[in-house]
Amino acid sequence: MRKLAIAAVISGLIAAAFGYYYFLYPPSILKHSTQKALEDFSLSVATKDRAKIGVVLGTFLTPAAQIHLEVGFFSLAQLNVGKALVQEFDRPAFITFIDNTLYSLQDWGFETQLDSFNLSRDRKTAELTFTSQEWADGLSYYAGTSVNMRFSADTLCDGTVVFEGTKPTLDKANCRMQLRSIPKPGQEQKLQSPEVLKELLR
Repeated sequence: MRKLAIAAVISGLIAAAFGYYYFLYPPSILKHSTQKALEDFSLSVATKDRAKIGVVLGTFLTPAAQIHLEVGFFSLAQLNVGKALVQEFDRPAFITFIDNTLYSLQDWGFETQLDSFNLSRDRKTAELTFTSQEWADGLSYYAGTSVNMRFSADTLCDGTVVFEGTKPTLDKANCRMQLRSIPKPGQEQKLQSPEVLKELLR
């Protein structure tokens, strides 16, 4: 009986230690708050409300945030998709870029997750990596012909968050996206005209 009591006490202590580490240990709190900030942005995207998405994104970026975005393209409809697009954004420009992109789409989805989190010794900043998967429906134009497309992407970002208390804001991000596009069912015939074929093969 005494052994059972000792085992129960030890089990309780272990459970308490795990609970402290995952929920009360300061570095874990900051990691969880960062994960939650990413989840909050995903949830805002799911609302399909562009104004709300902009507000949530704005609260997650520092006023001096710098975003580097590199987009590589792959298309089943077009052989020569050109070089990767590289662009630098500050906070206002990035929010506008996301809003303009969503405005041009018919539907979209977005999921993200925190992959790594390295807190600084002073607990004021953290280096992190996060990944996301995106999809969207929209139009592409070939020789003046509109084609309904399905876009999908995988994105890897590394960056820096800064903390005000336990609230994280993203200060720097370097993101690499691989964007794929395919015609939606029933759209293939639009790509068969001589004018469109000529543009696709350029």
